[in-house]
Parts: sequence; C-alpha cells; structure tokens
Amino acid sequence: MIYENILEAAGNTPLIRLQHMTGKDDAQILVKFEAVNVGASIKTRTALGMIEAAEKEGKITKDTVIVEPTSGNQGIGLALIGAVKGYRTIIIMPDSVSEERRKLVRQYGAEVRLIHDAGNIGDCIQECLNTALRMAEENPNVFVPQQFENENNVRVHYEWTGREILSQADCTIDGFCSGIGTGGTITGIGKALKEANPDTVIWAVEPEHAAILSGKEVGTHVQMGIGDGLIPGILDQEIYDDITIVTDEEALQTARELAAKEGLMCGISSGTNVAAARRMAAQLGKGKTVVTILPDTAERYFSTPLFEA
Repeated sequence: MIYENILEAAGNTPLIRLQHMTGKDDAQILVKFEAVNVGASIKTRTALGMIEAAEKEGKITKDTVIVEPTSGNQGIGLALIGAVKGYRTIIIMPDSVSEERRKLVRQYGAEVRLIHDAGNIGDCIQECLNTALRMAEENPNVFVPQQFENENNVRVHYEWTGREILSQADCTIDGFCSGIGTGGTITGIGKALKEANPDTVIWAVEPEHAAILSGKEVGTHVQMGIGDGLIPGILDQEIYDDITIVTDEEALQTARELAAKEGLMCGISSGTNVAAARRMAAQLGKGKTVVTILPDTAERYFSTPLFEA
C-alpha cells in the first residue's frame, strides 16, 4: 500500500502484554504503545481529529493560522498536521517543558512561543490559553482548537483509540487507568470500554504535585502532558471510579523499567500510567486484565531527569 501522506498511517499501534513487571498473583497488564504512532505520540490522533472536524465545519481555510496552548505533545501533533496540510501553526508552551518538545515543534515548521512557568503549572497553562485567545480576538484568521474544551478530542478516543483497543484485546478488559491532561483519553477510551463491559474499573491518575482532582495544591512536576493544574471541560468526572496519585520518582523509575525490562522506550507519563496499572493489577488479581496507555516516546526527554539515572 502506498499512502498519499504520513497522516494516513496514523493509529493502529500495538497492544503489548508486559512480561516482567507484574507479580505472579497480579492481573496481566496490556499497554497501548503510542510511541510508534505517526508523530511518536497519542496526540497525533486528537490533533488530526480536531483539525479535520474543523475543516468539515468550515472553521478552517487556507489562510487559517492554528494557535494552541499546550504542554507538549498536542503541539507537536498540530505542528505535524500543519506541515502536511499547509497551515501556519503557532504553539504556545510553558518554558518548563523539555527542550526536545520545542525543537520538534520548530522542526515541523511551526513557531514556538514560551510562557514562563513560575512554579504553578496551572497558572502557566491558563496564561498560555489567554495568550492564544487574545491572538484569536486580534486576528480573525486564528483558529484555536482548545483541546481542553473540544469534544472532538473525546470523540477521537471513543471512536478510534478505544475501539482499536477493544478490537486488539483477546479478553475481557477488567481495568483501565490513565493520567489526565485534556481528559480526552480517559473520557473517550473509558466510554468505549464501559460500553463493552460496564464492570470495567477505571482509575484517574494524577501527579503528586498537581493532584487537583484530589484537592491537593498545584505546583510543578516532571510528568509532562498530564496534571496541567486545571479540570478540563471535556473530562467526564463520572467515567472514573477512583483516583490514584503517582510521585515524580515513581513515574521516572517505572518509565526506566519499561525500557530496561520490556524494551519499551517511552516517556515519563507512561511511567505514571504503568505505576498506577501495577497497583490496579495487584488489586484486581490473577486472571484479570488491566489496560493502560504509553502516550509517547522517551526520545523527547533526553534533557529531563528521565535520563539522569
């Protein structure tokens, strides 16, 4: 098969059974390895879904400038989409994100604008959003996808990622856990899994220093892409059954283990998700199945503590 462009190759990422990171009495853990997706993260799916929906709705023309506030992967995904489709793209990011994220956005031909993170990631993300919205007010050609509010974000994970998981799994899915960035992943995939099996247990996962759903104070943490210090508008707070908190060190160590024990070179939030999945696997026990997401590749974290061990 010959693809007309790289976007046609998005999705269809593997679902992999962990072999060396669970105990003998634990449930099995299946991980959706999005590092091998086009653009090397799960966010290519949502970036593509949001832009193509906007095209169909007439919100985007050849003169459109795509502007989005993001802590990283969504910006890379939108920059990729802009490159293929020919849209000028501006990504507004906290200056606390990894240097690799900034370079990847620029490599796709997009512009990066940085907002200083003074120690509260929620405040910084809000200022990124305010900046994007001001640009839209000043220029009618600016389109802000607003990933935290855009229902197409949820739809993509419900119709695409969630159903893809269900088609790949050879068993009943008893548990699912996911960190929360925009809320699209846990809401969309959670809905698909609950429809297939209403007894599926779902856990929301939060970084220790941005556990806003748990009522904790918000600061800065290394689990990039989740824990942005706000409760997203598209997050269905009824979809999850419980919340679990993961420390930075646990996320880092688990991500390192995924590489060293399973050969899965993935990012820090992948460590977050699998740390939670291991707790769930121990709780559900042998004979059950837990699914989680490995959202991106480790190769955009060389400058972070992930590679300091």
